[in-house]
Amino acid sequence: MSPMIRRPIVALVAHARQVPALDRERFASRLRAEAQPRTLVLETCHRVEAYTTRTDDEQLNELASLVPVGAHVLSGDIAVRHAVSVAAGRDSVVIGEDQILHQLREALEAARTSAALEPEVDRLFALALNAGRRVRSWRSSRQRSLGDVALEAVERMVGPVRGHDVLVVGAGQMGGLIARAAATAGASVTIANRSIARARAVAAATGGVAAEIDPGDDVTRFVAVFVALGGPWTVAAPTVGSLVSSGAVVADLSVPRAVPQALADGLGGRLLTADDLAVREVDETRGDRQPDPRSDELIERTVQAFLDWEARGDARAAADALVRRADLEREAELAALWRKLPALEPEAREAIEGMTRHLAARLLRQPLERLGRGGDGVDERAVRDLFAL
Repeated sequence: MSPMIRRPIVALVAHARQVPALDRERFASRLRAEAQPRTLVLETCHRVEAYTTRTDDEQLNELASLVPVGAHVLSGDIAVRHAVSVAAGRDSVVIGEDQILHQLREALEAARTSAALEPEVDRLFALALNAGRRVRSWRSSRQRSLGDVALEAVERMVGPVRGHDVLVVGAGQMGGLIARAAATAGASVTIANRSIARARAVAAATGGVAAEIDPGDDVTRFVAVFVALGGPWTVAAPTVGSLVSSGAVVADLSVPRAVPQALADGLGGRLLTADDLAVREVDETRGDRQPDPRSDELIERTVQAFLDWEARGDARAAADALVRRADLEREAELAALWRKLPALEPEAREAIEGMTRHLAARLLRQPLERLGRGGDGVDERAVRDLFAL
């Protein structure tokens, strides 16, 4: 067996700071249709990213052809550092937010379930998720969410929401985050959702009230409307007209945008989208909004841990080959023994098999340990020569 081929990590990165939502949606569709089956794809409200490996420049060019204008193709150490930074929350609109860690974990599990991931990608994200959990364990106060950012952006336009009515359309995770942020700020919160039962559950958890998905003329009492849906917000013309004339600000955090075009046109500058929140200046001056200074050091340690693991690739391949060779030889000898002793009792066969496994493990322990320590490749080449691997 020849030495392991080096396969650098490649990351295709499309973020709302540079790539608009519609282009990110198209990019995600292309990834689902054209990306390699062993690729990890991460989709959030602000980013679409894909992680895989490459073996040559031709493959890198093929990957680059998938990305939209404004997106980036990262390779090698830069791609590794980006992945770890994403998991640590350093590349999020809200530094250190929790959602990205959950979304990364789901993306990793989905990729592992649908197809065997490239071992390099699997190892990278195992390390990255561990770093992300470590960073969040250092927090000493409630972590801000994208719901807090959306509320702050709206308050800059309409003033404090304390003592006012706000409407949250959507009772999923994002809707719940917005409802909690608004309730904490002193607003009276109404939750509207396609499922009124789900709206009631979120309302009960946040001290709000539940309502139907189309509020009708009642929409005029809200100073702000937050929309977080996994599909279009279908409302009748009277609701659109009332909301446009009311002067309320609408923050649509759905990707793609959920508000109907007629409402978007009527609102004009009173409509905030998820992309708007990604590119606006966010007040991060308070101490609890600054990244923990330890996170940069942890990111670099995690990157180095992956690079060290990657550098031992030839030794890992040699170790795997050695174990496989030992197993093949052991099984061949046992098969010959069973032919000579066909009447051997099952218990005796099991004992002999166990003994041969134990003996092989003892004989291989020292060479495997030396291979595991890596080094300059001398041990790896010696093992391959000695065992004709």
